[in-house]
Amino acid sequence: MRRLAAVATQDSRPAGVSALDDEEQALLVVNSAASASPPVAALRLRRGELRRVAGGPARSLPASLGMVAAQIVDLLTEPGRLRACQAPGCVLYFVRDHPRREWCSTTYGNRARAARHYRRHHPPAGTDHHQAPTPDRA
Repeated sequence: MRRLAAVATQDSRPAGVSALDDEEQALLVVNSAASASPPVAALRLRRGELRRVAGGPARSLPASLGMVAAQIVDLLTEPGRLRACQAPGCVLYFVRDHPRREWCSTTYGNRARAARHYRRHHPPAGTDHHQAPTPDRA
């Protein structure tokens, strides 16, 4: 899934590298598992709301893996839904639920905002912090 997530998100980060370096091999693995999936076309009414559910409970390991693979297919083919985390050194992907979200965790977002604030309010070393007095203030 990591290899296909990198393809879906156009992720070129070194941290996004997977054990499978070939997209065709990754597709074969997912599609093979998905073919063992029971139909995914059932509806369930829960608390007055219709929900999409698997056609039936998985009764074997291949069927369970097939259901997971079918969900992977849905996740990877929905445009713009899956994103690569932009935090330095992070290898995770996340489902983007807000247009401005860039990180897999609020912790990374808070760190980025704190760093931006620090850079704005603390000039780099060696620069003059004080303005020269104007004639009006002398």
